[in-house]
Amino acid sequence: MKTKNLLTGIVIGTAVLFSACTIQEDNIGDITINQGGSGGDTSGTKILEGQITQNVTLESSEVYELRGGVSVVDGVTLTIEAGTKIIAGDVGGVFSYLAIEQGAKIIAEGTAAQPIVFTSNKSTPNPGDWGGLLLAGKAPINRGTTATTEVANLTYGGTDPADNSGILRYVRLEYTGGKINDDAEYNGLSLYGVGNGTTLEYIQAFNGNDDGIEFFGGTVNLKYAIVTGAGDDSFDWTDGWIGNGQFWIAQQTSAAGDKGIEADNLSSTPDAAPFSNPTLSNITLIGAEDGDGENKGIEFRAGTKVTMYNAIIKAFPGKGIEVDDDQTLINLNNNEVIVKNSIIDNAKSFDLDHGGATVDLADFATFNNFTIDGSGAPFNSAGTAIPTGFEITGVRGTYAYTAAVDGVDNFDPSTLGAFFDAANYAGALQESDTWTSDWTRL
Repeated sequence: MKTKNLLTGIVIGTAVLFSACTIQEDNIGDITINQGGSGGDTSGTKILEGQITQNVTLESSEVYELRGGVSVVDGVTLTIEAGTKIIAGDVGGVFSYLAIEQGAKIIAEGTAAQPIVFTSNKSTPNPGDWGGLLLAGKAPINRGTTATTEVANLTYGGTDPADNSGILRYVRLEYTGGKINDDAEYNGLSLYGVGNGTTLEYIQAFNGNDDGIEFFGGTVNLKYAIVTGAGDDSFDWTDGWIGNGQFWIAQQTSAAGDKGIEADNLSSTPDAAPFSNPTLSNITLIGAEDGDGENKGIEFRAGTKVTMYNAIIKAFPGKGIEVDDDQTLINLNNNEVIVKNSIIDNAKSFDLDHGGATVDLADFATFNNFTIDGSGAPFNSAGTAIPTGFEITGVRGTYAYTAAVDGVDNFDPSTLGAFFDAANYAGALQESDTWTSDWTRL
């Protein structure tokens, strides 16, 4: 991310309050609602504020508004029905957010036809209208056994990799990223020490002002995720995240953006354990020029490790993939930063010239990566040209390797473990795929 300090806020009130009115609007896509949060008319909504201290179900027949910081406390479950709409803004300059504390759960199971939507309360919504959604779990991090977030003093981290913070399925987070000051903005979805007992599937962060989805350590897995129009990084990890990811899409716009993926271990202590070390497959990252010429597909830095298969990176004006910082280069040379069976259809495909790289990710014989221009210094390898059969329109398009054409067969990610589906192609979204249909905004 372009900023280091993340989130600052306060919790207002101690109760869950409901108005007695109803709202007539049921369109869950491009919505028009009354101005709220900062002084407008919010009639027709039920208000959530302060701490949620007993089990609550949000019903799809109602529209709810977050007022200030809303926290679900230890031992309490917040259930949200499919098709529910939750709006948010700012109250007296304090951006509203929803936080799921350690020991609490959120059960938000939408469907493709009835997604759960968190969105702005403004009649003309913009990125940064409200805060975002935060989950704090008890899985390991590398900042210490536990740490504290800057929002509501949430404790996160621990010793339980299987910790369960609930379920997010078919959830869309729109216009997040409220800006606190020049150095602090909210993410769309922040995952603090979240464990792999948590289910995260079919999630979109849409037109947020900062990062789309960020992992702060933990072991949680993420499948079927889309970040559209992030003002900073689309996906981000730090603090020792060790999870799996499959079918991720990042789509930048010309309005703002930085990296498709920004990947750290820990900036202050790059060799902190446990190392960030996710395993990813079927990733599509599509860049855009936002005016500074610096947007990158991926930057692996600050000591992260990673194994990535079946990725497509295209149209970033800066670089395709950059490996930066001494510890990250050590990891690369130890074959702990791996990118394979991928198409880096991007100028400056691999930038490895940051401290003695001895492993060339553009070496097709070893990594099976197609590139526009190889890896540059210190290898100055031309790489292997993008196959003529590769096409992508928007974010839709994949490429299946064949031994007859490419000299190597495609890679089956289901061999990586039970989490991964058999998707024997580079990219996240085939021409025939329907997993983005109905519930997303693309």
